[in-house]
Amino acid sequence: MPIVKITNYVEYYRHLATLPDIHSISGRGDDVAATKYVNSRILAALDPSPDDVLLDVGCGDGCLLEMAKGRAKECIGVVPTGEEQSIVHAAVPGVRILVGLAQALPLESGSVSKVSCNSVFLYLESENAVLAAMKEIGRVARPKALIFIGEIPAADELTHFGKYKGDSVIGFLRHQLRQSGPRAFMGAAKTVALSSVGKATLLLNSATIFHASPERFIAMAEKCGLKHEAHFKHMRLDRSGAVVESPLRYSYIFSKNAPISPPSV
Repeated sequence: MPIVKITNYVEYYRHLATLPDIHSISGRGDDVAATKYVNSRILAALDPSPDDVLLDVGCGDGCLLEMAKGRAKECIGVVPTGEEQSIVHAAVPGVRILVGLAQALPLESGSVSKVSCNSVFLYLESENAVLAAMKEIGRVARPKALIFIGEIPAADELTHFGKYKGDSVIGFLRHQLRQSGPRAFMGAAKTVALSSVGKATLLLNSATIFHASPERFIAMAEKCGLKHEAHFKHMRLDRSGAVVESPLRYSYIFSKNAPISPPSV
């Protein structure tokens, strides 16, 4: 494949859906164990029951929905592209897979009782988009529904980890040289050369990543009618299988505020 330039994360996940391994669209590459570990923690927090309708916004490869089958009355996943919908629908039978964005969920108001939205908000393009997504989750959730929103960085991860953000090949090579030294530069130059003749893929991603401190994120959620229940550092598995704490990412549990009844006359 050639050099691929991406300006938003919908395009990024559409690209991942072209790769041969379905687990690519989980956002964790082929590390299935890591995906299952994160989803097991989400399900432990949500604890779906046979009366629940469980919604997974940005359901990736459908792993969480597969793990939740039989625990909830209905499992629904939302993905941003038709390409992902086709793949996940075939891989995870017995669940409903819909195409939509977190900011415009294709569901009726008050139709779900448990919501997972993990590693999605950080890929939205602005604070306004995040607020719109929170309002949409609140709209489709029933009163007192439990909502898990995960992997929100407290600071800019691209800067923290020295990631390149841009669409210039020259800029990418300069960044590799400055950030990681001559050996990384030579490896990057080889990837550019192979990509230019279709023998490799160089992904240049200029999309930004949303971040917010816990205090700011909780205030945003409460503005959208969500009640803060708990928050904690995101935990994950590294490649050796050890449990590690994310240096920047937090996960949150909210409930939907019940409507206030008018005073009796």
